[in-house]
Amino acid sequence: MAWVVLSGRLVTGKGEATFFTQADWARAAFQDLVGIDPWPGTLNLQLTETADLEAWAEIRLAPGRLLRAPDPEWCDGRVYPARLEERINAAVVVPDVASYPDDQVEIIAAVQLRRELTATDGDELVIEIET
Repeated sequence: MAWVVLSGRLVTGKGEATFFTQADWARAAFQDLVGIDPWPGTLNLQLTETADLEAWAEIRLAPGRLLRAPDPEWCDGRVYPARLEERINAAVVVPDVASYPDDQVEIIAAVQLRRELTATDGDELVIEIET
């Protein structure tokens, strides 16, 4: 097991994650897989540096922890334990969706990350991901 460090720019997502992170099956899976009862929603980082994009592509090839949807209307995904800004336990969620952006890192945590980090769109953040 190794930790990979990436930095990215905070961006606003599509606003769909609140529904997903609060679904009973997803909450139970996140608690089981990474020990996190997620705050409603996710934090999205957009990677721009070539080295970060290459490292992220490698992480996405790793098996991670399988997030299996109980219904075909939902998508499966993978989850990777993470730390945000060296102090907040978190996890990265990679939905198994063909159109999912290659430069986006979607993060869950038990706290409201924007408030905890006092961060706004455009801020650079560092995340460590366990592979």
